[in-house]
Amino acid sequence: MTSVAQLDEVTRAEFLERLRRIEGQARGIARMIEEGRECVEVVQQLAAMRAATDSLCVELVQAMLEHCFVSGSPPAPQQLARVLKAVVRGGR
Repeated sequence: MTSVAQLDEVTRAEFLERLRRIEGQARGIARMIEEGRECVEVVQQLAAMRAATDSLCVELVQAMLEHCFVSGSPPAPQQLARVLKAVVRGGR
């Protein structure tokens, strides 16, 4: 299976930028909790952060699979099953 290091520099930079935004969201949520904000506001922000990480996860898997097939070395069925299981179960 492709490692992130094998993805092109632009794609990796985009993923890192999105992770930095997600990191900022997490810091903002921590501040909301410290400030004692309303639960519904915190939950809304947590849901937004989860959606951002889910979207990034799907795009990373897509980029890795595209790289595998373009390079002519598709993943073994067991590797693909492992990746799909991680996506569906959220890494558990």
